Amino acid sequence: MYPRKSKQTKKAMQRTIALCYVRQSFTRDANDRDSPERQRANIMAVCEKNGWVPEIYEDAEKHKSGTKEHNRPGWLALKARLGDPDIAALVANDLARLHRKGWRVGDLIEYLDQRGVTLVLAAPGREIDLSTPMGRLFVQFTAILDEWYAADISQRAKDNVAHRKAKGYSIGMPPFGSIRGEDGYLKPAQDGAWLFPDGTWVTGTPDAPPEQDAVFKSYHSAAERILRLYSTGKYGLDRIAYRMNKENWAFRDRTNTPRALNSDDVRRVISNWAEYGGIVFEKGTKWRPAYETLKLDELPFRSDRAVFPIELLRAVAEVRMERTRKPSDHGKNHEARFYPLAGVLYCAHCEKIAESQDDRRLRSLLSGQFANGILRYRHKPGVKCGIHNRSVPIEELEQDFLRLMKLLTVKPEVEHLLLEIAIQADNGRQGHEQRDFEQEKTEALALCYRRIDAVVTLFKEGTIDKAEYLRLREQNEREIAHWESRTSDTEKLGLEFALCIEAVDKIHRLWTISSDEDRQGLVRNLFSSVTYDLDRRRITDFRLKPWAGRFLTVRAGLHELEEAAKDKENAPQQDRQGACTELLHTGLEPVFWP
Repeated sequence: MYPRKSKQTKKAMQRTIALCYVRQSFTRDANDRDSPERQRANIMAVCEKNGWVPEIYEDAEKHKSGTKEHNRPGWLALKARLGDPDIAALVANDLARLHRKGWRVGDLIEYLDQRGVTLVLAAPGREIDLSTPMGRLFVQFTAILDEWYAADISQRAKDNVAHRKAKGYSIGMPPFGSIRGEDGYLKPAQDGAWLFPDGTWVTGTPDAPPEQDAVFKSYHSAAERILRLYSTGKYGLDRIAYRMNKENWAFRDRTNTPRALNSDDVRRVISNWAEYGGIVFEKGTKWRPAYETLKLDELPFRSDRAVFPIELLRAVAEVRMERTRKPSDHGKNHEARFYPLAGVLYCAHCEKIAESQDDRRLRSLLSGQFANGILRYRHKPGVKCGIHNRSVPIEELEQDFLRLMKLLTVKPEVEHLLLEIAIQADNGRQGHEQRDFEQEKTEALALCYRRIDAVVTLFKEGTIDKAEYLRLREQNEREIAHWESRTSDTEKLGLEFALCIEAVDKIHRLWTISSDEDRQGLVRNLFSSVTYDLDRRRITDFRLKPWAGRFLTVRAGLHELEEAAKDKENAPQQDRQGACTELLHTGLEPVFWP
């Protein structure tokens, strides 16, 4: 489904925006980024040639199939923009980047025709003209071939997987601590991570130390250590992760980058016990339930293909089966609840580590937990970042959050002062642009009305026919609607600030009377992230949504007034009183600055 045509957009704005779409079917590593870069280069050349302003949407991470839409957030965001009146064109490198389904392509073209949006293919030799029957026939034929190609590749891949499994080859990325040999079977990995004295790692092999004090930790030995700890039956996933980090073992992620272990990494290693023993099941590890019942004595372990001792793997399988049971269906859990700050609440210590190593994957979300009759926000299990307290009562953290919201709240009687500060700052950067815009708008509207009068005169004199008269009149009316609908940057700024002030005030006023689900919605609408220090028990940082970023910038400017008042502490009493009055007259309390 595409966005419906709004009654308010019958008279279209001036079309200057080109929605540009880049898609990569499957991205394995950095070398696969060549295709998106090539697509962007072709698209930018087309936009520059036509004078369009490019607005790029991308789906170039992991698997983004053109046969589906739900797994392509970039395309869904672009699709929502297609109904806007300022869109001039949809630009893609080729038709297959948009869809690999014939009916989806047909639906898209029909919608673009209704909206007057041009479809442009940027790849050399792929130009099309949808205004002709031959061009439409070419598009439909190409869409059919693209759909057939996707189905054919899928069938070939499934046949290849079945053939490899029949020969005992594992499929996909080799399990941690192993590599795939030239014969196609798994064997122990020789690489690992070098541990430096400062606690950081670098990938390498044992025969090439990067410096004298570095210690080598083999990935194969790390996997074996996890399996042996688990086989004793004394340790759970979290305790194994803590112990592995204490012993300075590293885990290798999909990009072959060493990092600290967590409980999910331990689970991955344990779940691959069958593959480590040379067994290839019909279903992959990801799709096999942990509670499946297996006759361990009858499993076809292959000692000639095993990466670890068979006895160890059998012991791991026994412990895993003893610990897991098929969950019973107890119906709906009426005690389940929403945690208002879940999804945006991050650990401050993990944030520092992620920032120092320039790796956002090291960030840790705090999740909700109900234990011993107390609701808490708890640190991600298995991750050790240097904190001592790993949880905080929900009431304590949310009270701190409410104090933050109170500090951000603006009193209604002084909203105009905050807006004035923003306008003055904005005018300092682009004041002349504002004046030029107003003048340009006035001149353009006057010109359009003169054109309409001229068209009416020509029609009355019989110089042009009725069809041409209606076309020219509609063209000028559309341009008038465009200029009347455009607002100055000052008006846009006022609207943005009104929305931000309302959002902050709504959270502050409705928090105590709203349900947890509603609170969560209010928080996620305004905040991108909130950083919390579990040891110091305080919020240390926060980020608003991009659309509210300017509000925070201007709101922070009031902090300078507070600092100015402090600077006058040694001044005469009258001066200090004047500075404090200046701050109090804003109607705002000091900004929360960690």
